[in-house]
Amino acid sequence: MIEQLLRFLTDGGVHSYEDLAKRLSVSIPLLEMMLEELSRLGYLRPVDSDCGTHCASCSIGSCSITGPGRLWTLTDRGTKAAGRLN
Repeated sequence: MIEQLLRFLTDGGVHSYEDLAKRLSVSIPLLEMMLEELSRLGYLRPVDSDCGTHCASCSIGSCSITGPGRLWTLTDRGTKAAGRLN
C-alpha cells in the first residue's frame, strides 16, 4: 500500500490527506503513519507549513501533500523510487 501511495504522489499536483485516504481506502491516522514511514525511509520530507496558500509563487515548486498542520514533498530518492515502481 505504501508503494501505491508513492505512485499517487508522483502523478504531480497537490493532494490532501482526505483525497489520499479515500484513494487508498484507509483512515487518515493510517495515512499519517504511512507518510511518516516514507519520511523515515527518505522518500518524503516535511516542508515548512508557514507558507500559507501561495503555491503559484512557491520557491519549492509544488508540494505533494497537504494535511492538518503538515506539508510534505517528495525527495529525489522518493521520485527515483516511484519511477522504478511504474
